[in-house]
Amino acid sequence: MAHVVAISNQKGGVAKTTTCISLGACLTERGHKTLLIDLDPQANLSLSLGHFDDAPGETITDALETTLNPRKVDWDNLVRPTSMPHLDVIPSDARLWSVERLISEKTGYEFGLSQLIGRWMDNYDYILFDCSPSLGPLIVMALTASNRVIIPIQTEFLAAVGLVRLIETVDAIREHTNANLEFNLLAVMYDQRNGICREVLNKLQENFSARLFSTVIGVDTRLKECVATGQPINQYDPKTRATQQYGMLAAELDQMVIGEQEGK
Repeated sequence: MAHVVAISNQKGGVAKTTTCISLGACLTERGHKTLLIDLDPQANLSLSLGHFDDAPGETITDALETTLNPRKVDWDNLVRPTSMPHLDVIPSDARLWSVERLISEKTGYEFGLSQLIGRWMDNYDYILFDCSPSLGPLIVMALTASNRVIIPIQTEFLAAVGLVRLIETVDAIREHTNANLEFNLLAVMYDQRNGICREVLNKLQENFSARLFSTVIGVDTRLKECVATGQPINQYDPKTRATQQYGMLAAELDQMVIGEQEGK
């Protein structure tokens, strides 16, 4: 059964989409069949993997609409391949903005995504959500459906401003809809030459040592370049620093999940 991970931070520009794609690709490289689900109406994950908003076919928006009005969906074609074998994606589109608003008006909407992904849980080892930069209904559904949320934190002073609010949201989810939700922080966009970056990373290590991944993701221009090719970083440049670091993150997450499963 799949381990479900949400990649979330209400602050934009903190490498959520980059982390979702790169981590998913590195998990696949480790032999895990992985499904990425784009939960952002901006559809950046979909675009980064070559699936455009105006392309024919259904998206996660159509799937979520079935929780409002039951109708026929082509479930088999909802899941699309990527350039990497065993790494699949369910794309998003701009209609998700309005569907999110309508869903939030339905009693018990929090569990809608949990019910939807049930049909894929036995087909994948990992399911990763790329969440929108907000704390709205889509985030609530994603966290309710997840085993874990990974919060990318940019190593700058302003990055910590919204962290407390997001952790409060995680605590609320644990209390009301998903008591087993775990969370971890991931330091991203780190520049070791920058004194502020080093200071912020030290603070994160001091205050969140039990929740912070030991892997740190540095600044790497290759991450921006690979988007134009529709390839994950480990395909675009297997030798670049970002490939090595996301590979380390995948290994660290794997060990975390194995340890939790053995402890049950």
